Amino acid sequence: MKKNDKPVRRKALKTVRITVWIYFFIFSVSILVLMWFTFSVSLEANYKRMKISNIFDVANYILSDWRDDEFTDESLTQLAYDNDMCILIQDAYGNRVYSYDMMAGNCLIHGAFGTNLYKYRALALESSSGIYYTEVKNPRFNNEVMLFAMVLGDTNDPSGYIFMNTSLEPLTSTIGIIDRQIIVVSAMLLILGLGISYFLARLIETPIVRIIRSAKKFGEGDYTAKFDGHGYTETEILADTLNYAAEEISKVDSLRRDLIANISHDLRTPLTMVKAYAEMIRDLSGNDPQKRSEHIGIIIEESDRLAALVNDILDLSKLESGTMEINLSKFSITKKIHEIMGRYTLLSEQNGYKFFVTTQSDFETEADVIKIEQVLYNLINNAVNYTGEDKTVYITQLIKDDETARIEITDTGNGIEPELLPLIFDRYYRAEKSRREVIGTGLGLSIVKQILKQHNFKFGVSSEPGVGSTFWFEVKGRVTGKYDDDPERNDEQ
Repeated sequence: MKKNDKPVRRKALKTVRITVWIYFFIFSVSILVLMWFTFSVSLEANYKRMKISNIFDVANYILSDWRDDEFTDESLTQLAYDNDMCILIQDAYGNRVYSYDMMAGNCLIHGAFGTNLYKYRALALESSSGIYYTEVKNPRFNNEVMLFAMVLGDTNDPSGYIFMNTSLEPLTSTIGIIDRQIIVVSAMLLILGLGISYFLARLIETPIVRIIRSAKKFGEGDYTAKFDGHGYTETEILADTLNYAAEEISKVDSLRRDLIANISHDLRTPLTMVKAYAEMIRDLSGNDPQKRSEHIGIIIEESDRLAALVNDILDLSKLESGTMEINLSKFSITKKIHEIMGRYTLLSEQNGYKFFVTTQSDFETEADVIKIEQVLYNLINNAVNYTGEDKTVYITQLIKDDETARIEITDTGNGIEPELLPLIFDRYYRAEKSRREVIGTGLGLSIVKQILKQHNFKFGVSSEPGVGSTFWFEVKGRVTGKYDDDPERNDEQ
């Protein structure tokens, strides 16, 4: 695929809408199948189980009354009538004790059919529980009936027998009616389900579609695209996250353009100088030792600037990637400040800069001494670049407590606007252009930030427009005593 070619998108076979439709359709069909099975398939089986349970309940009720000698014809007749069954009770000799025929002579246990009760009595006696029941056909109505026989008392010495006969209602027509109703209800529920699923799909899909549209714009380079995910908590969180990512990517893109522009500018200037003076040596001053030496010196200075810029870029890259090692050692940060400030004497003498150094008690810290030197140099050079017309820079060491020292570098320049302070440590960011030639490569504060972050040292900046800026960082360690037996030094370097 070529660099400028857009990525090929495979068209998804399942959209949110189709997926919701499918799952809601499956859910609806499952409910309908369950309903059909419950009413059509298991209804008859459940009905028979209920009838059997009902017969057992009546039989146990009669047995209880028989044992207590409390049952009466009236109570038994009401019981038979309420439960729609025929009842026959015999004593141990087969004599009739009680009889109720709800079918007007058409019951199997008495009436015209002459059912062989001895057979069922024998089966009940052979049973371990003293109970026997079965489904048989009533020859008069050709319907299924339940015939029940139970021994009263012990099967080895029975005191009587209970026979019951109840009709198993013909359910075929009932089930047919239910089946037709289920078909109508199923069709209505299916249509309703599809309508609800379409509505839900649109409802769920809408914020996602809005986010996708914004994402397409963003993918085409429109970093002003806003993601709108209102409707659901999850899509709102997703939209907020994407908006934050878009803002950060926009900043990174802006910084990238600024970085390229600044590096191009910083590289172009010394390269142009090197080329120009090399051509002058070739064409004009090749035979003049004094001019040749002057021009060669300028070429060397510009080459050093190029090397410094490349080194700063490499250092920053290593620091940001975490591949640069930190070599810890104990040293006096107080002495290190005074040592570094001694190297700015020439700048004071030749350019009129004034450096005021104030330190409190000697403070020892554990850090990478070379990296902390780089931090101090970069912050002091930054103050030199942006200090006011009085060319004054203040370097102050404060002891916050026995374990923390705060180093502040203050200039007297124009200061930084409050909204720009969070950007000041970004690569190549400059709050303003200095009136003088800038010392350094423009990456100093970014390097400071990365070094201090790797040491877990706090740092920051405070500024007041028109007054100046103060860059600070804190180091951990301990107070080892007074510096040069003087609690405070206030030297003009």
